[in-house]
Amino acid sequence: MAKKKESNKSASKYIENDSMRNKVEIKQPISPTQERVSRLVGSLFIGLGVLLLAFGVFSYIKFREEPLLDPNLEAPKLEESTTITNGDTLKIKGNASGYDNVFVYVNEEKVGEAKVEDSKFSYDYKVEDEGEYSISIAGVKGFPNRKISSKSDLMSSVVDRTGPDAQSVTFKYGEETNKDTFILVGTTESNASVVVKRGTESFDGLADKDGNFRIEGIALDEGKNVFAINIKDLAGNEITLDEKVRVTYSPTGSVNGDAVVDENIPQAAGTFDELIGNNLMMIFGLLALFAFVGSSTVSYLKNKR
Repeated sequence: MAKKKESNKSASKYIENDSMRNKVEIKQPISPTQERVSRLVGSLFIGLGVLLLAFGVFSYIKFREEPLLDPNLEAPKLEESTTITNGDTLKIKGNASGYDNVFVYVNEEKVGEAKVEDSKFSYDYKVEDEGEYSISIAGVKGFPNRKISSKSDLMSSVVDRTGPDAQSVTFKYGEETNKDTFILVGTTESNASVVVKRGTESFDGLADKDGNFRIEGIALDEGKNVFAINIKDLAGNEITLDEKVRVTYSPTGSVNGDAVVDENIPQAAGTFDELIGNNLMMIFGLLALFAFVGSSTVSYLKNKR
């Protein structure tokens, strides 16, 4: 019985060892030809990688270089640039069809570049100081060898953060009137906006290129009226004058006209009605004199006959 058990154990061990040998894969040694092919393929891939890396470095260096000027390329169009502002940003826009980027130049110096999308570009240039700035652009395209067009026409932008000079502002008006409106005339900075304010009411005017302005129809309440004057230049700088406009409106008063002092406009000075009255009196007097002389002459001639 014991012999039979030992025989069974030996058989099971043999089966296990045979199963393990079946699971182990016995590799045959690689032939010299296969080894040479594998090394050659690996070397090719390594060489290709090195070439790609070198090309990438070369392309990057070439791309970073200044593009070559091509005088045959048409310059992009600079369509818009902030004309005048009291802020710190100049907005630059335009059309650069056929280009990848545009270089932006301020006072002939390159300050940045903008990407072209759907033939359009936009660039914001930050400024620190007041003054006049000349803006131009140039189109850039190509990779890795880039080409650049000639510069566009110049546009001028002005940064002005200084308000109008209050001392240079002058204005005239009549201080009394029997009309319910009056006229204010004066001078200030050219093309400035002038606003006459009283409470929520405001009356606007615009100075011409010589700085002259005239605001008509400024409404009055009966009694004393006080107005403030605001001046705003084209850049948006605004001041309020310390001096106020003071007009007294009396419907039954003897001062007529529109309460404005202007020697060239008789009614504005309140003298129009007076002039008409004086002229009418003189005309009637002359007519009476002519009639008297005529009638006397006729009577004299009749009596003489």
